Amino acid sequence: MPAKPAKKGARHPLLLYRRTMDRIGEATLILGIFLGVAGGWPLLKETYILRINSNVWLLGIAGLSFAIAVFAYLTRLASYAQATANTLNIITPFIRLKISYRRIHSFHPVLIQQVFPPEKLSWAGRSYLSVFNGKTALLIELRSYPIDPAILRLFWSAQMFSPQSAGLVLLVSDWMKLSTELDSLYGSWMQTQVEHTKNSQPRR
Repeated sequence: MPAKPAKKGARHPLLLYRRTMDRIGEATLILGIFLGVAGGWPLLKETYILRINSNVWLLGIAGLSFAIAVFAYLTRLASYAQATANTLNIITPFIRLKISYRRIHSFHPVLIQQVFPPEKLSWAGRSYLSVFNGKTALLIELRSYPIDPAILRLFWSAQMFSPQSAGLVLLVSDWMKLSTELDSLYGSWMQTQVEHTKNSQPRR
């Protein structure tokens, strides 16, 4: 008896999302340390009463910065792409995007520098993508987005979107495995749609 095809693929961490969270975490951690030292520095007795309010504020902001850094570290671990029987899921802490296969026009591997040529990027953009030069991503070309892309851009970096047309750039550690899983599940879904169409047609 032939084995049944898997109903879902593995969870593939989103490296671009992790890059964003790492940067936020590093920046807020450094800020928290600086403000914590500034706010907790021993105060002279004669100036303690005058400076206590400002120091409380500094320590409060330092605590908030540390909280954001911890949150950024934890959320970076909760982002992934996963192919399922009917959808391609892009999961992040604030956005759980389920893209129906009906919306997918095509998908294929691309080099990061092909999608985002360094000469066309700002200094910040080049710095952001520098660690991924030479890496292969999976470009998912869409007929349309499931939700308003403006909402997605509030939570995802610009480098997760195709600059040419509607689509997403999925940079994962094993793009070949994700591509194989997506190809298999998408193919099974297409076959099911064809069979459903044939069965729904009236018999002569």
